[in-house]
Amino acid sequence: KRDKAFRKELVNLIKQVIKIIIIMISFLLILREMGVDITGFLASLGLGGLVIAMASKDTISNFFGSLKIIFDESFSQGDWIKVAGVEGTVVELGFISTKIRTFDNALISVPNAKLANESVKNWNRRKVGRRIKMYIGISYDAKRENLLKAVNEIREMLVEHPDIATEDKVGEVGRRTSLIKGSDLMGVKSTLLVHVDSFEESAINILIYAFSKTTNWATWLEVKEDIMMEIWKILEKNDLEMAFPTRTIHIEKGER
Repeated sequence: KRDKAFRKELVNLIKQVIKIIIIMISFLLILREMGVDITGFLASLGLGGLVIAMASKDTISNFFGSLKIIFDESFSQGDWIKVAGVEGTVVELGFISTKIRTFDNALISVPNAKLANESVKNWNRRKVGRRIKMYIGISYDAKRENLLKAVNEIREMLVEHPDIATEDKVGEVGRRTSLIKGSDLMGVKSTLLVHVDSFEESAINILIYAFSKTTNWATWLEVKEDIMMEIWKILEKNDLEMAFPTRTIHIEKGER
């Protein structure tokens, strides 16, 4: 009742198990109608059943793998995951394998036993926060006062931006729950950092590290674009130029 995604996965698995049971019962009933002694037939399956069980160990392993995935709630149908070298959207968690639709529109089936023993990166298990991280290279011709002023203005712009996650905007979502920090449990990130980060060969790097409030990819791209344009305006206002790779060569004049 509490978890709709869990119920959907479990119902789907139960449907597949019932389907297999119905097929087996139907097969036995057909044999009985054909005059086959079902009791003797089942008794004769003792040794054959052992052979079949040994041959189907991978199938059994995949079945228990599907149970582990469901009860561990690693992912659900419709989630965007990356696992075992495959990245895409989960189409169906099946009895034997999980079908994943990749972003180039291919369908890949991955055995559940493999999925159950792999690290799963689930992009859907986050409520607030999709990371924006970039380095802005500033020319060495910049004045130190202008650079520090621009850094402060960029930080203020991000704090006031309506689509950037901060602790004030996140509110009560990040409360601690039981022994687990609520922000980690629910997938809430609101870290915001803007600093002069490093002196590179051709530029002074400013680190921009923040999280958008949305987790939707298309909306995140719009927010990121708006942030970049705002940063550009701040740099122009403070007479700062973005750097590009350069090299200065000094040639000494002397006797041959």
